[in-house]
Amino acid sequence: MNRKRKLILGIVILLALVAAAIPVYISKQHTTFRAEVTDHMTMLDKFDRLEITRFSSSSGDREEVIIKDAAEIQDFLKDYKDIELKKINQRDTERESPYYYEWRLMINKEEREINGFGITLYNKHSMTIYNGTDTRDKLQDYKVSQDMNWYKMERLFEGVKEEGS
Repeated sequence: MNRKRKLILGIVILLALVAAAIPVYISKQHTTFRAEVTDHMTMLDKFDRLEITRFSSSSGDREEVIIKDAAEIQDFLKDYKDIELKKINQRDTERESPYYYEWRLMINKEEREINGFGITLYNKHSMTIYNGTDTRDKLQDYKVSQDMNWYKMERLFEGVKEEGS
């Protein structure tokens, strides 16, 4: 009888551990753009510049704009801060847009310029984030849980491009 109780107690403890571990694992798979990008910066870090490159999906042509104003960079990133992301192992290769975008966010950290983040937006459902501050898993693919406003990004790119001309 004593051995039977130990076995039942062991199974109950094992089930309790599994039941507690599953929600923790699932919650780590869901995140936001803010948690993956801007929350990694300290109060002393400053945005140095944001380089946005637009690649043509068909021809491979590229156009680039550079934003150097820190306030303008913050406004630009504000539109994406609450986008919900889900970590995935393999990104969606289907491209719905004739263009995809690559952002390089350069940060001034203690008077040194570092390559803070690289963000590639393939379409309104898929992105990859490179975190230069991570020591492990620097590159992570994400599925965008809600549709990004892709047209807004195109308008922002065109607006910055026209201002630079």
